[in-house]
Amino acid sequence: MSPNAAPRRVPIGNGWQWIVRGWRLVARKPLTWLMFTLVTWAIVSAGAIHPVVFAAIAVFLPVILAGWTKACVEAEAGRSIPVTMLFSGFRGPVRNLASIGGINLMVNMALMLVLFALGGDLFTTAMSKPETLTPDQAIELRDRMSVAMIIIVAIGLPMALAVWFAPVAVVLDGQRGPAALLTSLRAIVRNALPFALYTAVLIGLATVAFALFSALGLPRITAMEVAFWALMPLMVTSVYVSYRDIHPAEPTEESAAPEELP
Repeated sequence: MSPNAAPRRVPIGNGWQWIVRGWRLVARKPLTWLMFTLVTWAIVSAGAIHPVVFAAIAVFLPVILAGWTKACVEAEAGRSIPVTMLFSGFRGPVRNLASIGGINLMVNMALMLVLFALGGDLFTTAMSKPETLTPDQAIELRDRMSVAMIIIVAIGLPMALAVWFAPVAVVLDGQRGPAALLTSLRAIVRNALPFALYTAVLIGLATVAFALFSALGLPRITAMEVAFWALMPLMVTSVYVSYRDIHPAEPTEESAAPEELP
């Protein structure tokens, strides 16, 4: 696909098919995806060590996701996937991938500054000693937070949509980081209905997983975390197949198109 090609519009029902086809990819290599998930979880968890480590992981996370994307290509073609492929993004366009993480990190840090700036001392007090807030202060803080939330959603949501497909666009179509962000945003806006259905299904699956792990006795926060990581392989594989649905690869004489999922 040409890097400048417009994303195609697909039917709303494709949002469900993305989940189905993503699951079929998971089912082809379950142990591989389990290993990828455990290693990625360990890397992300290391961010709790120090803010600098957290920032570094945030910047290079798209590079790790590039390894997931390459593994999706191999799984779709029915080829074997070594665990080392998870880090194959570091042998590719690291600068473009890291720029996605860097831009996302800077935007989210700016949004946090907005939150603290608008909340001021009242926000700090509410976080540390909420019982000391007077009713008038609580009302004032609520009004400030309402403004902050509007700003955060107005900027943070488009940023999240821009990041969604960006690593895949870099890996599969050789796009530069900023261009990949725009490609992702355009693809989702153009396919808002199938993406909404897809998101609703993912949320439904996450809710079921959370309820299951909670029923097993896990604390609420732990159950949420385990549910997220349990769905990680499906999220990544469905992102891959949905990107390829919206941006189909152009077959060439030199290389056959990837094997179609049944």
